[in-house]
Amino acid sequence: MFKRNFIPILILLLICLFIMKPEIVSEGAFKGLKIWGNNIVPFLFPMSILSNILLQYNFLYSLFGRMSSISNKIFKNKYALIPFFISFISGYPSGAMAVNIMANNKRISEKEANYLVIFANDCSFQFIAGAVSFSMLGNFSLYKYIAIPHFLGAVLLSLLLVKSEPKQAVIMKAKQRSVSFNKAFSTSIYKSITGILSVGGVIVIFSVFSNFFDSSLSLFTELLSLNSNVSGIVYSLLVGSLEVTNGCSIISSSPFIPIEIKLTIISFLISFSGMSVIFQTMAVINEFEFDIKNYIVCKFIHGIISAMICICMLILI
Repeated sequence: MFKRNFIPILILLLICLFIMKPEIVSEGAFKGLKIWGNNIVPFLFPMSILSNILLQYNFLYSLFGRMSSISNKIFKNKYALIPFFISFISGYPSGAMAVNIMANNKRISEKEANYLVIFANDCSFQFIAGAVSFSMLGNFSLYKYIAIPHFLGAVLLSLLLVKSEPKQAVIMKAKQRSVSFNKAFSTSIYKSITGILSVGGVIVIFSVFSNFFDSSLSLFTELLSLNSNVSGIVYSLLVGSLEVTNGCSIISSSPFIPIEIKLTIISFLISFSGMSVIFQTMAVINEFEFDIKNYIVCKFIHGIISAMICICMLILI
């Protein structure tokens, strides 16, 4: 009985906790709204509208279809480069949005959608180079130790997944009906607003959780009397597993941790993406049955692969 009612009981306990600590809830909610308004809406919303419009026409499929030999060779899927490219530019969860649209347009099957979203929903190069390498680490040239492991790790992960996936399902609809620009634009606006609001809701609630988490972790590390290096690594890993930006910021700002360890941990966190991004991905997928358990396991494997590639680069270069 407890197992069946675990979620409702947990929600009731969280509500009680929120009532007891309104100041932590308010602070976390405002932080989440600030992150959403300043960082997510300006970049993700316009890209979401444009990609929604493009993916309703045959042009993009025809364009990437000409590169199908490359896409099939690397990812074993004709249209895999579309969400991979969009994700490279806009970051997660834009890759998941693109896969969701492709599934809605019957360009890919449900099994293909679950396969693509695992490795084609990645961090943007702009975030890795600008926010992490330049702003947080203070050295733009370090981006290669994060970007190469991240994107190469996604490619290697796709090769591992191919063994258990069909090479490519039969495309369910060979050619999409022509659509007017007015309809494509209005549909894109509606879907983009719905998606961006869902992402905002996830960011706000996880920002609140992060506030509670920060207080608990600080007390926990003090009680255990961990040294600065160990506590910094544990703290950044735990926070980053919940919310990737905070985790990267914490590990980057620690003066006691060597740069090699910082880069390795950041590579893992960005590829794993954190529970906040995972729930953002869930929020924007509604056109196919999303295998969340498999997705979390595969993103964790992606994080391990990226960390190992980063270590090899640090040794060799």
